Formats: sequence, structure tokens, C-alpha cells
Amino acid sequence: MRRRADADDAVAAARAFRLDAEPRDAAPLGRGHIHDTFSVRCTGPAGTLHYVVQRVNTHVFPDPQAVSANLALVTRTLREGLARRAAPDPSRQCLQCLETQSGELLHSDADGRVWRAFVQIEGARTFDRVDSGARARDAAFAFADFAALLAGLDPKALRETLPGFHDFGARAAAFERAVARDACGRAAAGAAEIEALGAARQRLEREVGAADLAALPVRTVHNDCKLNNVLFDAASGEALCVIDLDTVMPGSLLADFGDLVRTAACRAPEDTRDLAGIRVEPELYQSIADGYLAGAAPLLTAAECGLLPLAGPLIALELSLRFATDHLEGDVYFRTAHAGHNLERARSQLHLAERLLDELAIAHATLRRAARAAGL
Repeated sequence: MRRRADADDAVAAARAFRLDAEPRDAAPLGRGHIHDTFSVRCTGPAGTLHYVVQRVNTHVFPDPQAVSANLALVTRTLREGLARRAAPDPSRQCLQCLETQSGELLHSDADGRVWRAFVQIEGARTFDRVDSGARARDAAFAFADFAALLAGLDPKALRETLPGFHDFGARAAAFERAVARDACGRAAAGAAEIEALGAARQRLEREVGAADLAALPVRTVHNDCKLNNVLFDAASGEALCVIDLDTVMPGSLLADFGDLVRTAACRAPEDTRDLAGIRVEPELYQSIADGYLAGAAPLLTAAECGLLPLAGPLIALELSLRFATDHLEGDVYFRTAHAGHNLERARSQLHLAERLLDELAIAHATLRRAARAAGL
């Protein structure tokens, strides 16, 4: 298992970048599963400044140069879109990548670890769990508006840094291979979850029916629309900036909407052991639908609108398969806090997918109301 970077590593890496002040110390930032992220405090003539310095997980992203090229193109496109709108404070609405002393976007340290850096957006915070319908609506609108700003960016211009990221069939096949290999001898203890995942997959496939998900428009989308990937102004509560852009690739708006439903329509953490506490709150779902359709109305086709109710269970079940696969393969992808953590996540997301399937009729009605309000 890879060694996590520490604060001293982050300060040393920060010195490789063109900063406006001298790095002094660092503290972990956020609770991401993949990269090691730090807020680095710097001091200089202008006072105290903060930068985000991040060690890139090259096990998950084996081609960091491709990720970096995508990031540069996406942030440039976002800034151009904000300029056309005459946005009041674009520096707080789009990530700003920093260059190294040699003019690159990535730094490799003496141990071969890859680092990158951003200007830290001051006075901003994230939320791991939704605290209100207004928060859910604002996050949904932010992600929809993000897609709208990138609508003119040809998806083919982006490298597919994680091929098949939201390919449900491929995720299911990988899970089946992991069960068959049982590399860590964990399949027997997870037999109930393996059986339940199979039943949920069959149920979802019946609901999808003859719909051709592969025929939906391919767009430039975020692909990881979790609530905590939106920065909010700490004072006003306003949604400011969409972050964590490593997965911006060709894809479907269904994946983005589905991840919003998964993370913001249910207040339970994605790794909760309290399965009885997992419930989809109609008010939160309505807020997500209202916000997303208000922002994405110019983009959505009739086919996409018709399939949005299935987006939540599709993504929740996909993630359950991914967590279960990682558990069976020895926890090599997602960072875990304790033994069995990925299995707990798989159970939780499976249960959420089942609840979303139970309430499909409510989802259809909710989205029809949101569509009417958005003029669709």
C-alpha cells in the first residue's frame, strides 16, 4: 500500500512551484479517497497566503500528464465562459493551477512522487453531508452550470484518464472477475452481499428495459458530482466553485445527476453501518431536481430527461459494485480507515440503490415538476 504524504512532504513540494510567498507549514485538507491534499501556509510581504498542494495518486491515475492536460483545458474553458458572462469574481469560481519553477504543471520529487498546486480559494468550505434543501439545490445548480459552461468544449479534445469510468457493464464484469478470483479469500464472508448485488443488478436492468443508455449524447461532464466537490462561501453560503476536476471527461449527464442524488438526497454517510437510517428525502430530491434542471435545461434532450429517474439507483449500484470489487481485491483503489471499510461502503450504497428503486414513481413525479418549472 502506498505511503501517505505528510505535511513536511507538502511543504517541500510547494517550494517547487511559483508561489508569492515562502511555504511555512501545511495541514491536511479534505477527506478525499484518492489523493493526499494539503493546505500550505505561506508568508511574505503581502501577508499570509494559502495554496493547495496535492500529491497525485498515480496508482489510480497512471498518466498524470493526461490529467494535467485535461485540467488546463477545462479551467481555461471555464474562465473564458465566465469572462463572457462578466462574472463578478472569476478567481473564486474556477480553480487556478500553478506552474513549477520550470513552467510545468506537475512536479516530481526525489522519490518519484508527483505533485501539483492550486491557489486556495479563501473563505470557502465544503460539506460532506447535506444540511438543507437550499444547499442541495445550489450544489445541483453549480454542477449543471459547470456542464453548461463546458458545453462548447468538444469531448474528444479530452483524454479519457479513467477509461470506462461510468461503464456500468464493465464495472459489473470487473466485480464478477473479482468474485471468481477471490484474490484475498474474502468472497465467502461477503456471500450475502454478492448475492444481493446480483439481485439488484437484475432489478435495475428490468427498469432500464429497452432504453439504450449508450445512445445518449456524449458530453463534457464532471463524472464525480458529489456534494463535497462544490466549494461554498463560508460567510454567505453561496455556491462558488466546482472542484476535483480529474474525472472531467466524455460522459453522460445522467452520471452527474445520479451522483448528486446519491450524495445529497440522503443524509446518511456513504459508509454508514446503520442501514435502517438510509432513506431518500423527497424534499432534498426535489431540491436537487429543481437546481439541476434549472441549470441544465438548455442542454437536456427528451431522452435524457426520461432516464433521469434511473440515474440515482444506477450510480449508487455502480459505486456499490466498485466498493465490493475493491474489497475483494485487497483495498487497492479506495483509501480505507479500517478492515472491512469497503465492504461497509458496498452494503450502504447497495441499500441506497434499493431504496431509490423502491421510490421510482416518486422520482418520476418529482422530475416532471422540476421539468415544468425549468420550461422543459
